[in-house]
Amino acid sequence: MTPQEAQELIQFHKNHKSLEAVGDGSDYFGIRFMHIHTQWVRDIIFRIIYQLTGEIRLISNQIVYPEMIAINEWPIGGVQAPHLDTYSNQEVLHGTQSEKPAREWTCILYLNDDFKGGETYVPQGETYKPEACSGLLFQGIYISHGVNKVRRNSRHTISFWFTQDEMRQMVQHPVYDLNLDEDSYRLSMGN
Repeated sequence: MTPQEAQELIQFHKNHKSLEAVGDGSDYFGIRFMHIHTQWVRDIIFRIIYQLTGEIRLISNQIVYPEMIAINEWPIGGVQAPHLDTYSNQEVLHGTQSEKPAREWTCILYLNDDFKGGETYVPQGETYKPEACSGLLFQGIYISHGVNKVRRNSRHTISFWFTQDEMRQMVQHPVYDLNLDEDSYRLSMGN
């Protein structure tokens, strides 16, 4: 991703607050990829998906599918306690979690770095200082991670979650109903 694309995605988020359907604003709020209809935004994110699935295949020999993606803003005060990406909130809400958690891989792509705080950290491990247009790719199902409190300016990211379960991959076309998430959409389609 280029710095210009990162800035354009931040501006897109700022201009499309009406699409925010992820998070409650106490830590972050985001726009689900499935609710984005703007083709140039979708093109950038699809290009990143291809790069990430290739990288995961290269390092793990796993074939993965995007399960959920969101463009996020973490405002001043946004913080997240250490957690594992085992089940999403929507899986719990809809009762769609399986015996084996499906979200194996996580990527946090930083769109900016002109903020203070907001570092991603691993308890008893490393703290990662964000750099715009770079990211962290890791097995979020196994590696506990959190976000330090954002202290100045907003932190902008794209979060990606990948699954090996082909049946849990997110819808590839835009969805107009903001009340639907990836799981409720699958349920409405009979999957």
